Amino acid sequence: MPKITIACFTLLFFLFSCYSKAQKENKVTNKEPHSTDKGSVLFNTNKADCISLPFGYSDLLKRKTVDSVLSAIQDENKLKEIHGLQFEKLIRKDLVWLPEAYDVLLPFSTSVNEKNDPIKTASRFLCYGDYSVYFMAVYNTVRYAEPFIEKIYLVSTRDGKLIDMKRIYLNHQGEMGFANYTLFNIDENKIIALQDYELTENPFQLKPLKKYQILPSGKFARYFDKDGSFKNDEEQGLVKNHHKEGKWIETQPNGSLDAQKYPEFTDSYTYLEAEYKKGLPTGTWKFYKLLQQYNEKTGEPLLNTRKKGPLIYTETYREGALEKREFH
Repeated sequence: MPKITIACFTLLFFLFSCYSKAQKENKVTNKEPHSTDKGSVLFNTNKADCISLPFGYSDLLKRKTVDSVLSAIQDENKLKEIHGLQFEKLIRKDLVWLPEAYDVLLPFSTSVNEKNDPIKTASRFLCYGDYSVYFMAVYNTVRYAEPFIEKIYLVSTRDGKLIDMKRIYLNHQGEMGFANYTLFNIDENKIIALQDYELTENPFQLKPLKKYQILPSGKFARYFDKDGSFKNDEEQGLVKNHHKEGKWIETQPNGSLDAQKYPEFTDSYTYLEAEYKKGLPTGTWKFYKLLQQYNEKTGEPLLNTRKKGPLIYTETYREGALEKREFH
């Protein structure tokens, strides 16, 4: 899945720090939502509004066909359940930029549904020890007459400060009937299961189900049911205490690669040599061009042709946080 870029985190940190400052200046405790002076972000702190688990699409493993996926996306009861989170708290679109695949860059043109603010946080949230995990919805207000939720993010916070975020829902309607979907489920143990689907000329791709867990630090980390060696078509490495540990090799599409700046990289795949400690990135990550051939009929990469190409850039992490990115 595409990564959230540094710009997104920088701006969101600004928003959450504004909220934290307002909290410190106002020491009166009440059950009403708190807000920044500009009213751009509102957080509900009333524990009575914590959602009960499980929440989401509990039958993800049964959604293996186009019809079953479309029925889930269009399920009115599930849509009511999602809207029941009460996405009512506006985030000003000129303060937030989510430069992820499928986004229309913000702010929008004044000629396109300007009356509809596309980003909202929910009143109901997930309580997690000292952390509060909020739902943030991004609405598609451009291509259709009626805005609808295209993406939902989980945003973990502590004392009003952003810790981490993860996209858990996607309903992207592309050109020529192509579409991309992500459905989610959060179980009683707060394990987050995500299932990605692609409707393309193939015509249907069921991506491997992935699970995530909120660590005591408030960070999101991949979660695995079993410890030991792990290997699939995209990644391989050691799993310890249900999380990635040590050296990993990952060959996946990379949303951080600027195709205009680096036109020699004709696709977004990279060969990544990564390192993890207790599920979080650590040390220096090395991103190489992934050399691979493609099936002439389907356009899909041929896995047995993959090999490491030239180094593109490196990322340096400390305690799970990105400190530096250097292109070569």
